[in-house]
Amino acid sequence: MNAKTLLTLSLGLLLWAGCAGKPASDTYTYRGSMTGADMDMTLDNLLESSEDRSYLIWVNAVRQREGAWDSSYFLDVRYTGASDAGYMDIGPGETLLLTVDGQPLRLRSAGSAGSRSVTPAGHYAENAVYPIKPEDLKKIARAKEVKVQVVGQAHSHYRNFKPENIEKFRKFVLMHMGGF
Repeated sequence: MNAKTLLTLSLGLLLWAGCAGKPASDTYTYRGSMTGADMDMTLDNLLESSEDRSYLIWVNAVRQREGAWDSSYFLDVRYTGASDAGYMDIGPGETLLLTVDGQPLRLRSAGSAGSRSVTPAGHYAENAVYPIKPEDLKKIARAKEVKVQVVGQAHSHYRNFKPENIEKFRKFVLMHMGGF
């Protein structure tokens, strides 16, 4: 992923993170007047855990348009941990491991070093962006079961997609990728 793409994607995600209120849709579209890049992304795709509530993990689908007909696709993994949890410290490399209907899908990222922050409430936040092939996004959207492992240097987390998480990916694929 080149620096311009990473900067554009980070700017769009930063603008998205600053939006307040409950959205009317599961997706958000950003028209990049400053950067020139248009992006579409799922919103608030929180992977909940009944036993591990001190760490929050979101996995959102992102499409960055490139010209009139081309697009690049990403998964944006966002982590927020309680003040005693610290950062996950997602390093560069193969740090997002998905199992989609029993089939492994391993994704690489530049890591989260450039996106770490402490919120006003004292929580630790970071995100990592993973390029993904369109056909792999469609596999997730069609899946019956998706297991997620996010590997950090400080700690790792495991989550499962619930039906509402898969439904957000289905809507994204239908709206922004032309269907299955």
